[in-house]
Amino acid sequence: MSSLWQWLEEFWGKIQIPSLALNILDVLIIAVLFYLLFLLIKRTRAFQLFQGLTVGIIVMLLASVAAGWIGLTTLEWVLRTIVAMLVGTLPLVLAIIFQPELRHFLARIGRGGFIGHNHSQEAVVDQVVAAVRHMSADRIGALIVLEKASGLVEIAESGVQLDSLVSADTLESIFFPNSPLHDGAVLIRGNRIEAARVMIPFPDSVPGGEGLGTRHNAGLSLSRDSDAQVIIVSEQTGMVSLAREGKLQRGIKPDRLRGELLRSFKSPEQGEAP
Repeated sequence: MSSLWQWLEEFWGKIQIPSLALNILDVLIIAVLFYLLFLLIKRTRAFQLFQGLTVGIIVMLLASVAAGWIGLTTLEWVLRTIVAMLVGTLPLVLAIIFQPELRHFLARIGRGGFIGHNHSQEAVVDQVVAAVRHMSADRIGALIVLEKASGLVEIAESGVQLDSLVSADTLESIFFPNSPLHDGAVLIRGNRIEAARVMIPFPDSVPGGEGLGTRHNAGLSLSRDSDAQVIIVSEQTGMVSLAREGKLQRGIKPDRLRGELLRSFKSPEQGEAP
């Protein structure tokens, strides 16, 4: 083994790679790593906090320069001190902000979550709509959250982790009255039921939610804070509602619900959903 290793070292030493090519390769590797990191965090709600922190640091830095130029030395010192403290503790701050996302990322690696996730969004929507159709007919209350770009890791962690494929039978069994998981919401990420019995926090007064029940207010509130598509089935009437972008479409029929969801999830280059 040692001789093989020595031979590899000698072989590598004989290879002459131009320094320019090495520099380009070095930059490309760093760029790819940062791009993958961006893809990891851009889908999270914590990314908004990170953006706010970055903008805040830049604004305070510019303000300190302006204060020094004007002659406000005390204000300049205070702002520069705050910026230095924020930059110095930035790794710790980022670790705190992205702690749920890091844990979720490591869990996905542990269970091979990056392999075999090519799925048909249409198939997922069909399963969801089939479950909604049956629950509406039987007047079974339900709250189904379909995650999009805004990450909902914190909300998912409030429930029971399932990580199961989306199917109409599974969704109906979750919301069946008196089942252990029927309270709260179901969170769907991709083609997986990420969690059930998820608790969605919402304020006492939700704009547009006057006279509505807990499920509707929770779904409406979440749709205002994220780009998630939230489906609500009324336990009293069986009426189906779709909450998105802070607005509630009530009395939506299953076929129309399917079309709305497909249009919402399709990429711009795809054709119109049926």
